Amino acid sequence: MTRLVLLLFIGAAAAQSNFQCPPDDGYYADNQQCDKYYDCYRGTMTEKLCPDGLVFDHTLSPAVEQCNYPFIVECPEGSSFQTPKPSGIECPRMNGYFEHEDPSNCGEYYECTGGIPVLRTCADGLVFDELTGTCQWAHAGFRQGCVKKQEVLPDGFSCPNDTQIHTNGQQLDHSRYLKPNDCRFFYVCVDGKHPREVGCPVGQVFNDLTLLCDAPENVAGCENYYPADVINAVRPAAQQQ
Repeated sequence: MTRLVLLLFIGAAAAQSNFQCPPDDGYYADNQQCDKYYDCYRGTMTEKLCPDGLVFDHTLSPAVEQCNYPFIVECPEGSSFQTPKPSGIECPRMNGYFEHEDPSNCGEYYECTGGIPVLRTCADGLVFDELTGTCQWAHAGFRQGCVKKQEVLPDGFSCPNDTQIHTNGQQLDHSRYLKPNDCRFFYVCVDGKHPREVGCPVGQVFNDLTLLCDAPENVAGCENYYPADVINAVRPAAQQQ
């Protein structure tokens, strides 16, 4: 097996070394290695490599020296590539768009540039497809084994999978939940999915029956949440009488 690999390597190297520059100056693709190309100038050939993860864009004019993502430039079947230079678990190659290391997390992916990863997130209902470098509709079946990622606040709160009805009978787009042990603060689930902690104006508390901010005396257990001087400072004198 080792001998076969060696022979293949020698054969490929010999084929690549036989490249001859055309009469016109320019940049020309290697016929076997997708990220290798040649700079031909006045009959002199200089062998070059694209940055790891990118491939030479042979679709452009020979006057243009450009490397691009492999999902933009189609490589011939059976093409080889340079040895990967991974950077952490996020970047299998120095450049490119790559799936999240958790295979069940289909909605997030990494954009790697020079080995530095940036975490990206697909819009709701989409999953990342590494073959195209884009987010695609989840129902199209591009990814298997996906589990919807649940956002969790530092205190452990995550949005329940339910709906809320306002006192006016309308369903709330952004459901609200009381924060335990704190009368003023509560959680808002934006679009029912994304948790945010917010607070009522000073002098008011959250009423988990009406789902609105209210006077402390109207919410059982929160009557004495504020000291009297705070109430006196925020309420008009006529309202306190």
